[in-house]
Amino acid sequence: MIEFSCKLPVKPSYSQKGLSGYKFPLKNRNVEIYFVDVKQGHDTFLISKKCTHIYYVLDGRGFFVVRNKKHAVKAGMLIEISPKTEYTYSGRMKLLLIMNPPWFKGNDKLTKRNPSVK
Repeated sequence: MIEFSCKLPVKPSYSQKGLSGYKFPLKNRNVEIYFVDVKQGHDTFLISKKCTHIYYVLDGRGFFVVRNKKHAVKAGMLIEISPKTEYTYSGRMKLLLIMNPPWFKGNDKLTKRNPSVK
């Protein structure tokens, strides 16, 4: 069966200091997909215990800091963050985020503040 859910949710599923995320409703419970509207960036560095995060930059520019190394990103780039990897991101971007397995409470370990997000 083919399911179509083409519209962005009206309200953010989560918001924090530098971004808002919108979760797409999927029937498949093994993966989550979000549209992330980045105004400044993720306000902390984090480490995911079990989830792989795959980001696709739809629009804008910024950078990801992965394992203390800064990587410039722009529209059209794909970033894969494996579990147990410290990272953050900053800039003004629109991202598509795919998470496998889906996020669960207790998955993220926040390690330090991201100085790029004021």
